[in-house]
Amino acid sequence: MKTCTPLLALAALIFIQNPARAQTDTAKIANRVLLFADSLNKTDHYQSWNQYADLVPASVIKHYGGRDGLIEHVKTVRKKTVSSQEDEMPPEMSILSLKTENDQWQCVIRKSSWFHREDQKYHAVTYLVGQSKDEGETWRLFDVSHNTVANIIYLLPDVFGDLAIPEPIIISEKEELAKAEAAKQEAAKATASAQKGKAVKKK
Repeated sequence: MKTCTPLLALAALIFIQNPARAQTDTAKIANRVLLFADSLNKTDHYQSWNQYADLVPASVIKHYGGRDGLIEHVKTVRKKTVSSQEDEMPPEMSILSLKTENDQWQCVIRKSSWFHREDQKYHAVTYLVGQSKDEGETWRLFDVSHNTVANIIYLLPDVFGDLAIPEPIIISEKEELAKAEAAKQEAAKATASAQKGKAVKKK
């Protein structure tokens, strides 16, 4: 029994440490993917197209007939969100999902940015789909707004089937505020209705 005790203690220690290590590794990978997403955004902002193409999955480049085809496509699509002002804030990015399967990692990143057109302010929300085949060390990413969610399977044939990818949107600030106010009013009505129902039951 005395001989087994250290082995049991070691096994327990390994069991305790492994979840913490897994969390640390995931946090490290999350930081790496955001670093690559930031690089993709900067190459787009400064129109460093060769560097941009270096950060895109090979299957996406192939879909557009090569690097030149991809670059021309991105140049065309990005015109929709080029601001008339030069002092826009950089986009905010956050990871929506981060998964691993079959020796690769994939993720979805939400990218939120603002731009101006003819004195109107617009909110653009798009999503980057990321893929890593070296345990999260390096990433290749594709902006869904450059095509459609429905076509992701053709752009990234090995995309995980359960990777939820929302549709990108562009909405004016006025429209967004109006929707937020409407949602607030609906929530207030639902709360009032629930409280009224409780009062009736008490009677």
